[in-house]
Amino acid sequence: MTDDPKRYNGISKTAWGYFFIYFNLSMNSVSLLPSFIGYLLFLSAINDLKDEERELSLLYTMGVILTLWHGAEWIGSWVGADLDGAWQFVDIIISLVNLYFHFQLLTNLASIAAKNQPDGYEQDAKLLRYRTLQTVMLTAITIIINLYAWLSEMWAVISILLLIVYLIAGICLMKALFDLRKCLRTNEE
Repeated sequence: MTDDPKRYNGISKTAWGYFFIYFNLSMNSVSLLPSFIGYLLFLSAINDLKDEERELSLLYTMGVILTLWHGAEWIGSWVGADLDGAWQFVDIIISLVNLYFHFQLLTNLASIAAKNQPDGYEQDAKLLRYRTLQTVMLTAITIIINLYAWLSEMWAVISILLLIVYLIAGICLMKALFDLRKCLRTNEE
């Protein structure tokens, strides 16, 4: 088991990583909160938590791929290039890697929570619920985005509603991670 500061830092980095993933503040199509920073935080969190949950090490390569992809998208936005939709097959592969990465990351964090949370806390169950909701929402959004060219305007409304639910789920997920961090801090004392 890792020492408590590494665990606390790893959970904190993961929560802040999701902040960069879920919120996109842009100016002239350039993100001021680029998602690749979120993935860099995830990679750092994996390094902090890998001794506690062995499976996290297996996500590292996927995290590097996602970091490079989102970094390339961000750099491309500076010069007006848009990688989204440029290669549909690559987009689908990246979407699948992204789905698996987040599913497994949250599963491992729930396992860490189960092992380390004080009695009476249910942070592991919350993380698993939000993991499932996030996976369903990401799957639905991926399907809609990749089929968007063939869909009617009705699907555009549905996709906006899905994005709103996805954002709310992301806020709930970040709150659960910050609550877990607080719970681990309380457990230390």
